[in-house]
Amino acid sequence: MSPYRARYHRELDELKTLTTQMADLVSHAIDQSVISLRDINADQAKEVIKGDQYVDDLGQKIENLCLELLALQQPMAKDLRAIIGIMKIGIDLERLGDLAVDVARVTIQTKKEVHVTKLEYIPHMAEIARKMLYQSMEALKNNDANAARQATKWDYEIDSFYVRARDKLLKIIIEKPELINEGASLLMVNRHIERIGDHICNICETIVYMVEAKREHLN
Repeated sequence: MSPYRARYHRELDELKTLTTQMADLVSHAIDQSVISLRDINADQAKEVIKGDQYVDDLGQKIENLCLELLALQQPMAKDLRAIIGIMKIGIDLERLGDLAVDVARVTIQTKKEVHVTKLEYIPHMAEIARKMLYQSMEALKNNDANAARQATKWDYEIDSFYVRARDKLLKIIIEKPELINEGASLLMVNRHIERIGDHICNICETIVYMVEAKREHLN
């Protein structure tokens, strides 16, 4: 292999490494945003919001490297799918970071109010989402389409918790209208976490396409 091609493949590997690093930042943001809500810790929530700039910067770095490889290397077939796929994954990861920020903003707005109900479902949803994200990145590193498919199976559990939390919050709001503001905020958080699972499914669909050139609906 020529030095020129060797460098090209190193840069492809670097794209995967950077994408995994971005996923790690996003996973941490999801975890910290839910913990900040559970503890009503505005300072911790502000750190999540501040840290989103690192996610955005890394996403921009990944996009720039993808565009450079497309322009200079003119990749074909599997390499082309890999580069375009990583660009798409970067967009989904950036959206995951935005959703973690949205949860953190609810914490700041909540301040010292007492939660209308224990956050018994939302933390479970977030933990499952982080597990899904980790498994999706393992699938990306190993070019394993089946592992990507398996990661999406957890989304059914997130959806189940989402419905249970939604129904419980709606019941509380109906029975105690004076709690509508806080109840509505937690409904939004519940929806944000459910959407996180959907975006991870999108990532897994992209990985399947990168590896097998198949477009599958996994959500």
